[in-house]
Amino acid sequence: MTPAFPKNAPGIEVEFDGIGLVLMDKETPPDALLRHIDELGKEFSEEISSTRMRPEMQDFRWVVGKDPELDQVLSRESLISWDFDLFKLRDLTNGRPLAVLAYALINLHDLVNKLGLDENKLKKYLCAFEANYNNCLYHNPMHAADVMHATNYLLMGTIANTISPEELLIALLSGPAHDLGHPGVNNVLLIKQNHPVAVKYSNASVLENHHASIAIELLSRPELNVLSCFPEAKQAELKTLMRDLVLYTDMSKHMSMLERLQERVDQDRPLTLEDDSDRKFLLQTLLHTADLSNPCKAWNVHIQWTHAILAEFFSQGDLERHLGMEVTPMLDRTVSCGRSSQKAFFQNFVRPLFVSCSASIPVVRERCQLCMQQLDANVARWEELGF
Repeated sequence: MTPAFPKNAPGIEVEFDGIGLVLMDKETPPDALLRHIDELGKEFSEEISSTRMRPEMQDFRWVVGKDPELDQVLSRESLISWDFDLFKLRDLTNGRPLAVLAYALINLHDLVNKLGLDENKLKKYLCAFEANYNNCLYHNPMHAADVMHATNYLLMGTIANTISPEELLIALLSGPAHDLGHPGVNNVLLIKQNHPVAVKYSNASVLENHHASIAIELLSRPELNVLSCFPEAKQAELKTLMRDLVLYTDMSKHMSMLERLQERVDQDRPLTLEDDSDRKFLLQTLLHTADLSNPCKAWNVHIQWTHAILAEFFSQGDLERHLGMEVTPMLDRTVSCGRSSQKAFFQNFVRPLFVSCSASIPVVRERCQLCMQQLDANVARWEELGF
């Protein structure tokens, strides 16, 4: 029999396969999720905005050059490695890794100088990203930072050197933008509740539209507008690109994305960076791939994310039960430990995406193949443990 799913709560210490699960030290009971849901769409009200954008949330609490350990974590060698230690960065930044990592990755490509970005606006914008994430078990600043790092890993080299610097900036920013304001529940629940945000977007890519809207709305504040160095027409174009990238993180688009990629493989027509439509679809594909990439991390890291997302799923199931709704089977902690279904997700959704990327985007083939090797090793370990 496989072990029961571990508890998650503040101050709790739990292990799986002899490894401490460090993301399980929080909880989102029904009252917390109801608060997140109530605040969804109200992020820019004076009450909520003043809380999230307190002065201390707009400061960088680190100084490069005075902390050798932090300098090492943020070194070029570290940043471009698939094994980048995000958990160590979390510890070194007192639990606020997102803005620090985002700033480092943007400077890795010298985009401040290349584009003439206002450095103070950039820092404040990145801090605003971090401040506008809820304290969810999975969809939080750590996940946003992880996705941005994975996006950069896939872009490094030919793609980053070929697309325009402003496209690269938006591709990188779309990582932390892609789950902004996530309430810790899925689109289906919001649609069932007839939530105002679901109504606003006609029940289509509800959260993804909302995440993009927050990122774009933040740019309307002069002190946060990192795009202010561009003419207004260019700013509008870049905002549209950000929205288009974030919308493709919606899992409802996953199968159509795979079909489109397979069609290119069947036609022996890899995606190219020269064609505008291809280039945008390539960036959309790589962001979605980065979003699903944690099954490709080393086992001791991978299981952190797997347990965190399952704990978030089960928290939604607890909320559904609290509201008297029929509990979605995969979110019901009383009937499933979740990890077998996650293993199937890795095999049937994540791996085929990496296969398609490898085949249709030749410049990322080697990296995708390395990721698949780790994913296969992780699946094998799940099977050894009886899942």
